[in-house]
Amino acid sequence: IPPDKIAELLSILEILIKKPKATLKELQSLTGKLNFVSKAIPGSRAFIRRFYNAMIGLTKPHHHVRITYLHPDLRLWQSFLNDFNGVTYFQESEWSSDSTLHLFTDSAGNAQLGCGAILGTHWAYLPWPHSWANTDILHDMSSLELVPIVLAFTLWCNDLANKRIIIHKDNEALVSILNCQTSKSERKMSLLRPLILILMKSNITFRAKFIQGKLNNVADSISRMQWARFRRAAPYADLEPTQIPYEFRRLLSNVK
Repeated sequence: IPPDKIAELLSILEILIKKPKATLKELQSLTGKLNFVSKAIPGSRAFIRRFYNAMIGLTKPHHHVRITYLHPDLRLWQSFLNDFNGVTYFQESEWSSDSTLHLFTDSAGNAQLGCGAILGTHWAYLPWPHSWANTDILHDMSSLELVPIVLAFTLWCNDLANKRIIIHKDNEALVSILNCQTSKSERKMSLLRPLILILMKSNITFRAKFIQGKLNNVADSISRMQWARFRRAAPYADLEPTQIPYEFRRLLSNVK
């Protein structure tokens, strides 16, 4: 992607981030340029949809629409483009290839437990933040199930760069959200945005597939801290879990 195209798009983003409203013409200009960029960044395409949705019902170029709820999305693009050098690499495998990676995750709806993820031999466990106790977050299973996915991509993005990953989930509602990469829930979007930013920066493509709960034995045992069961199910797993960075815990503190 030519540097002048990136600079032009950054200029538009900077203007729109400061505005509570935008015209149809401004949004059309934005989406046109984002579409050009997205041809080189497959993981970004679904994240343009929210800008198109904002234009629904507008018929004249001068018509205005409130865009304050889109400011976090605009900042995500700004953050990505500020670090983007204009070059992307071909992904090294097809979906049918043996080199396609498989991620399994699970979350427990119990304040005393947490979530788990396993990718190959790597695994991680995260206890739920104490601040979530007695909140409705622990009753929002789709949001809880998103957490270990974002965690996995945060921890292992270097291993996942330029690759295709299949995410196996036993939550059909979340499978749909992941494949669309958008949600009407601001809570879920607060988790999807950092996930999508990682996908864009590391040139990662994923698909979410539904899996029956009984087939998600390894991740389930991690989320429930059933370590003997975990070792029986995954004797190949690393002896120690991947450590959780402070930045990720801080991210969760902003989930409301």
